[in-house]
Amino acid sequence: MSWGIWEMDRETFEVIGGGLQTTVQDLGRPGYLAIGMPTAGAQDSFSLRTGNLLVGNGAGKPFLVGGEPGEAGLEILLLGPTLKVLHSTVVAVTGADLSCKLNGKPFPMWTAVRVSKGSTISFGRPIAGARAYLCVAGGVGVPLFLGSKATYVRGAVGGIEGRALAKGDILKTGIPKLSLEEIEGRTLLPRLIPQYTNKWEIRVVLGPQDYLFTEEAIKLFLTYEWQFSSTSDRMGCRFIGPKLNFKPRPDYLVKQAGSDPSNIVDDTIPVGGIQVPGGLEPIVLAVEGPSLGGYAKVATVIISDMSRVGQMNAGDLTRFRAVTVDEATKILRETEKILSEDSIVKKSKIR
Repeated sequence: MSWGIWEMDRETFEVIGGGLQTTVQDLGRPGYLAIGMPTAGAQDSFSLRTGNLLVGNGAGKPFLVGGEPGEAGLEILLLGPTLKVLHSTVVAVTGADLSCKLNGKPFPMWTAVRVSKGSTISFGRPIAGARAYLCVAGGVGVPLFLGSKATYVRGAVGGIEGRALAKGDILKTGIPKLSLEEIEGRTLLPRLIPQYTNKWEIRVVLGPQDYLFTEEAIKLFLTYEWQFSSTSDRMGCRFIGPKLNFKPRPDYLVKQAGSDPSNIVDDTIPVGGIQVPGGLEPIVLAVEGPSLGGYAKVATVIISDMSRVGQMNAGDLTRFRAVTVDEATKILRETEKILSEDSIVKKSKIR
């Protein structure tokens, strides 16, 4: 079958139902924290980047100032959308298993699959993980905002009018980099597919304000099994557990930041920084987190593990494990090796 000539910004999907929160996301827009604009982008960048690789799109780079955000896909939280296919194309669904179906039949995940005009893509009961990603050949076509297509939900910018998908929306797609015949059937090596569970290990680098906590508090932070809170979102992910105590407060901090032992003079917050307001319920600041904050940060989640945080559900249990900066760098390099064409294999076409 010939796929014919692809038109610029072709109307490819009609949204029949938007789901709980389905947004257009790429890797975000780093470099604008100085004006209070968070990166936004995918909570699970590994799944989005893998999905883009599968359908032949640019996968982008890790969070770096001026980095390449890659093509945009759909980030789907728990209860997914229903999409009607308006033009035949190839899509891949990665990340959480949210019971994706094509015309009522199970959709193979982590694989590039052809979908024909008139088909319906839908999602059902969440089985494992929290966020699925739907990537399409050519990427989802929406206007750039500060160099990115990512939806910043709280700021109501990017994506489709800065909001989640709604019934009646029409999604356009760009020009695929490869022919659809070449893309169809590509899959991720099975051994590289993440396994989602209700117990997690998250690697962190201690600091930058770990020196304000007692030695007992640091030990407790690294040994306790923390419970993921239902109040978590794209701004911050809260963990329920015991209080973490602080050392006696230095006089200079009392004068400059107040008497609360968790208060500091406002400083920048990296994606993954873990604030502990009042010593209670550590908060991992996520992709829509604030640029500055006045609470002590006990540790910072390494960027390679932020994708794991993005797949947690309420009630999941987590242990934090400290690693060095050198170890975190090595882990990032290993992750980048996975996110390459060497990890993609071509198998028989799936229809």
